[in-house]
Amino acid sequence: MDSSTTADCRALEEAVGGPEELAKITGSTAYERFTGSQIRKMFRTRERAYQATERISLVSSFACSLFLGKIAPIDFSDGSGMNLLDIKTKKWCEKALKACGDDTLDSKLGAPVPTWSVLDKISPYFVQRYGFRPDCKVVAFTGDNCSALAGEFFFFI
Repeated sequence: MDSSTTADCRALEEAVGGPEELAKITGSTAYERFTGSQIRKMFRTRERAYQATERISLVSSFACSLFLGKIAPIDFSDGSGMNLLDIKTKKWCEKALKACGDDTLDSKLGAPVPTWSVLDKISPYFVQRYGFRPDCKVVAFTGDNCSALAGEFFFFI
């Protein structure tokens, strides 16, 4: 319930042509809890920390990274809840990136991937420590909204 990024939300909307234009591009007007405005706040108030950051993950992609043993990409579904992803092209929106960070933000986020992407096999750590099969595949993780929808869908089948 962080409302400390209200000014960052308005600046993001203004940078792309207003709230309606942002919604056309990303699927939503700017929200304080979305990652884009949070990144903008860090860039604006803690520039040294932003510059020292190599990669930005969401909770879902970070959890996926643990299973892979390497950095996992952000999936389209979670990316669409950041106010940074162009939902038509499925690429980061340049105007939104420039409004929220600098020229390095694209590389800090990495390329988004389809939600159903098989990323790799599970890390050897989980094979050795927890007995996962070595051929266990890790699929891109997604966030709570998409997962809740999938759960509801399967519940009603």
